[in-house]
Amino acid sequence: MYILDAAEVCSGLGPVLRIVGIVIWGIKVIVPIILIVVGMVDLAKAVTEKSEDKIKEAQQKLIKRAIAAVLVFLVVSLVGVVMTIVGDNSYEDCMTCINSPWSCTNKTGEDGSDDGGGE
Repeated sequence: MYILDAAEVCSGLGPVLRIVGIVIWGIKVIVPIILIVVGMVDLAKAVTEKSEDKIKEAQQKLIKRAIAAVLVFLVVSLVGVVMTIVGDNSYEDCMTCINSPWSCTNKTGEDGSDDGGGE
């Protein structure tokens, strides 16, 4: 019977895990920023129209979008914390590429050569 080693699986899936990490980073960082910027633009439009009703409506939208931005950030982080608590240590090699996709490299290096320091 052949049992897969987690390190072998993770090294083979490195490029896929890196893409997953970039997507998660985008959800965690870019989506909240976009929500807040769009809310600020709506509020700026309402202020230029000088209508109290539109300003209050825009303020409510900005507050809702800010709450949504915080929730998006926290949900992604909370899922990561729960997976750390529930899971065992065999997936930690895989999580390296997901948690920091820009510094993710294989143990053998990008070009496939051994980085063991030998000749």
